[in-house]
Amino acid sequence: MQMAPTSVYREGQTILEVPSLDEPKMMPAFFNPRGRFVRDVSIVCYSAYSLERSAKSRQSFADSLTGTGARGIRVAKEVSSIDQVFLNDINSKALEFAKKSAKMNDVEGKCVFSRSEVCSFLASRVQNDGERFDFLDVDPFGSPSDFVDCAIRAAKDGGLVSLTATDSAVLCGVYPRVALRKYLGLSLRTDYCHEVGMRLLYGLASQTAMRLETGIEPMFCHHDMHYFRIYFSVKVGNPYSKENEKKIGFILHCFKCGYRSIISRDEFFSVRDSSSQTRDKSLNQRGSEVSICPDCGHGGRERGGRVAFGGPLWIGNIQARDFVGRCKKMSELSVFAEELDLPLYFDLNSIHLKKGTSMPKTTAVLEKLMSLGSRASRTRLNPNALRTDATIDILRNVVLELAR
Repeated sequence: MQMAPTSVYREGQTILEVPSLDEPKMMPAFFNPRGRFVRDVSIVCYSAYSLERSAKSRQSFADSLTGTGARGIRVAKEVSSIDQVFLNDINSKALEFAKKSAKMNDVEGKCVFSRSEVCSFLASRVQNDGERFDFLDVDPFGSPSDFVDCAIRAAKDGGLVSLTATDSAVLCGVYPRVALRKYLGLSLRTDYCHEVGMRLLYGLASQTAMRLETGIEPMFCHHDMHYFRIYFSVKVGNPYSKENEKKIGFILHCFKCGYRSIISRDEFFSVRDSSSQTRDKSLNQRGSEVSICPDCGHGGRERGGRVAFGGPLWIGNIQARDFVGRCKKMSELSVFAEELDLPLYFDLNSIHLKKGTSMPKTTAVLEKLMSLGSRASRTRLNPNALRTDATIDILRNVVLELAR
């Protein structure tokens, strides 16, 4: 039988043997070189988090969907404070590539390989020796929803879980009913849809953890191409579960004027139940409408926009500033730049300009907002967007003033 052609590929400090990149259709196992940036970011995150835990005990990392081993082998090679790396995949051909890469990088002694379905692999680790993982990665095709329960069960108290989702259309509001099934909340097709997607991911993780009398703490998230990537620590105990319950809520959005707001579950049901629009049960790509917009509705007059909702989802912070600061000290990647944790960023491209004018530079808009006394920063979730505590009217006026 003829062997499939292979390539030697260098990523970070690691050499990888992968299926030939010249013939992607002939690949016997999946490897995406365009995912390098996402893997670069993960190495920084694991390194920063592991340094805090290194004095406590030996540390383990689980690459539950390892593919050809790009992330797992890089962890074994580049994160010295992690002592043991478990690489699991159902594809035996993919594992052969991972084993060759481990040998090439002289990290065979740190690596444990297994061929199993994801949840079977994670459950067997807990059942056989009761030793959960300090770090656990789930990086599937599409949605990670099938694996969140077993991932949280297999993580240590205080361990770090990283999840990837690539079903962008679902998370960004094109298919809100699918989002409701997979992520337990309706998505919204808004200019800040990447943040909606992240909050749905965190919401799924939190609501799953709460069933297990466990909570989560978001550490970091970012978006690149079609990747939605979140990192959170696991906090075992019912007090954390109760605390997480307060951080599940809804987003309200007016598609007429751009008004947006985050509210708790209790506030949401109060608004919905008191609204004269509760008879409208329709569900479309914009979600379900609950009331007249408080910004452009002007006391409920018919020309006002109708407010749609997204969720339930996570409404708490989506990053830990101290953790992001440690990552920034370890890396020059711009994704770790300081960012305000103000909810629901504004995409400047969503502000309509007159014909013949062009969008001002984001830096100029930031400087102008801060000169007016508002807080503002860029966001790693969208290069054309910013976060600010200024109202949408103030932001719109600034953009129109600076437009050329």
